[in-house]
Amino acid sequence: MSPNTPSPRLVPEPTQTGTSLPLWTYASEELLELEYQEFFLKSWQLVGHVCDLPSPGDFLTFDLWRDSVIVLRGKDRVLRAFSNICRHRASRLLDGRGNCGGAIQCAYHGWSFRNDGTLSGIPKPENFPGVDKSELGLLEVRMEIYRGHIFVNLSEEGPRVREMMGPIDDQVAVYAPEGYEPMDDPVAEIWECNWKLAWDNYQENYHIPIGHPSLHRLLVETGEGLTLDNGINTGIFVLRDKPSSVARERRYQELMPSTDHRYPEGKRRRWLQISMNPNMGIEYYPDMFSMMQILPLGTARTQIKMIHHSPPNPSAEEREMQAIEVALLDEVNAQDKILVERIQRGVQSSGYKPGPLALEESGIHDFHNLVRERLPVTRLPEAPMRGSLAQENARLKSQAPTKR
Repeated sequence: MSPNTPSPRLVPEPTQTGTSLPLWTYASEELLELEYQEFFLKSWQLVGHVCDLPSPGDFLTFDLWRDSVIVLRGKDRVLRAFSNICRHRASRLLDGRGNCGGAIQCAYHGWSFRNDGTLSGIPKPENFPGVDKSELGLLEVRMEIYRGHIFVNLSEEGPRVREMMGPIDDQVAVYAPEGYEPMDDPVAEIWECNWKLAWDNYQENYHIPIGHPSLHRLLVETGEGLTLDNGINTGIFVLRDKPSSVARERRYQELMPSTDHRYPEGKRRRWLQISMNPNMGIEYYPDMFSMMQILPLGTARTQIKMIHHSPPNPSAEEREMQAIEVALLDEVNAQDKILVERIQRGVQSSGYKPGPLALEESGIHDFHNLVRERLPVTRLPEAPMRGSLAQENARLKSQAPTKR
């Protein structure tokens, strides 16, 4: 544990309904700027797995609104993360994923950087008298590998991923994610909604019986989930014994025993769902891993990114399961897209006031309280005068009692 970092603690189960953020918070461009600074630039973001970068020169990029990060395996086989900009004129260096060989060359003026981030060459160096190349390497970004998963953080603030995951590390360890293999390329799609609405939707299961009949037929929540005060919530689901009335889902149930050899007795046929504020859902299934990441592009435009990985050496039966699982996830995402975009249209309606949050929506309540804590301007029932939101937030923050 880092010095002065408190250990994550359990949050008591809610005993009463909560209240939602005011509607203006889903439409304010000024607020989105503060959210980006307070939440996204200061949070850990999962960008991939070590299995995605097996060879020197392998890279992947991660785009976070205005920022972009390169994760790159060096000639020394060490993984490093850098800001995806040339040190000369800030041109983006790489896109997507691939292998850059021994160096990255900027497409604008040809500056080149070794895959350890150091500057190796400047065309026409006589144009830069007195420049010290050792001071112009790529800007390193905070990175951590947790059980094979690669996380990056654009700030120097906050605890490490391992510290945050400490209370649930034994649950994650059951799935042995260090040994995962590549499964398919990341998938991204655009939802026409505010990012908070998409994240609200992920954090509650109250809508599953109506919104996701396939999940409702297949799974039941056990009630073993945890809520931590560091923004991590978990849920445990098990496969229903009753065969599904849908052939594809019934086949998935029939294939499930093929995964039993991977897990100890009592831990088989279980799904671990982890939500990490402000925007990531990490899910360990018996047959595969899935991550859903919610990335703002504007007040009413959000990128939804999905990453999948596979346990090592899957059998033919497990491959068949994975194909069914991915199809089910695609179906669920398509349903959620429709549901959340309908909410986006609804929150713009005149005269609407948010209803109470159910006890089963406690994850939303906790998240909204976190928003109110970090951005106290969101406690106001109406938006501040245009152009004054940041100043008003700073004023309210200065009045807040100091935490001990």
